[in-house]
Amino acid sequence: MNTKEIDALADRIVEARRARVAMPFLAEATAGLSEDDAYKVQFAVHDKLAGKGQSQLAGWKVAFAVPAQYEPLKLSGPAFAGIYQDGVRQSGEVFQPGWPIKAGVECEMVARIAHDVTAGSAAYTADSIRPYVANLYCGMEVVENRYGDVSKLGGPGRIADDVLQAACIVGTEIKDWQKLDFAKVQGRSEFEGKELGAGPGANVMGGALISLAWLANKLISHGKHLKAGDVVLTGSVHPPQFLPGPGKAKSEFAGLGGAEITVK
Repeated sequence: MNTKEIDALADRIVEARRARVAMPFLAEATAGLSEDDAYKVQFAVHDKLAGKGQSQLAGWKVAFAVPAQYEPLKLSGPAFAGIYQDGVRQSGEVFQPGWPIKAGVECEMVARIAHDVTAGSAAYTADSIRPYVANLYCGMEVVENRYGDVSKLGGPGRIADDVLQAACIVGTEIKDWQKLDFAKVQGRSEFEGKELGAGPGANVMGGALISLAWLANKLISHGKHLKAGDVVLTGSVHPPQFLPGPGKAKSEFAGLGGAEITVK
């Protein structure tokens, strides 16, 4: 896509996002989109939403953390997307009808960044990213199906529109997180007391700090970086689970805490 086409597609996404209406056009509009151009569209969406006073970026999310998620979407690997300030909510948040359009949940750890993570002499690793983490929380990502039949939307199309991101729910702060074996933590999500999905921390690229380091490196490769105060959804232990209707959803990590929402 050329610059004009990227800008036009970003405008269509922003218009729909501001109005909080579905965008069934996106599957066809992004059918031939490359990963590189998909990120150009995503960054243009970020700039346009911020420029229209809709919302500033609050941080980032990691998506498609395992091959079983990104390979069917014809992506080269995991992906990232933006989180917005008006989407960062505390556990217990009640969502009124109309937004998210069709809500889903993912069980994730949320990191808050202590210092800017800029390019250095070597790529970041799980060990070298640790000093940049201020806090870790048990959290939940709220995703939304803005597309009708989401199965028709390819990987680049999802990247262009922030990979279904709606909200970042910040729950229990994890004490002594430095001592955790991130691969072995067990996470799960439920709706009205019925389990929707579950999995170990290893499903997040081997552990939350591994995915956080990957994100730091990937952002730098795109000319961006994690900033002090950023909130990061580090990746889900299970695929997104869309809710069947109104009710209460909860995500939790065994022995650590959790986060919950109510959808009206």
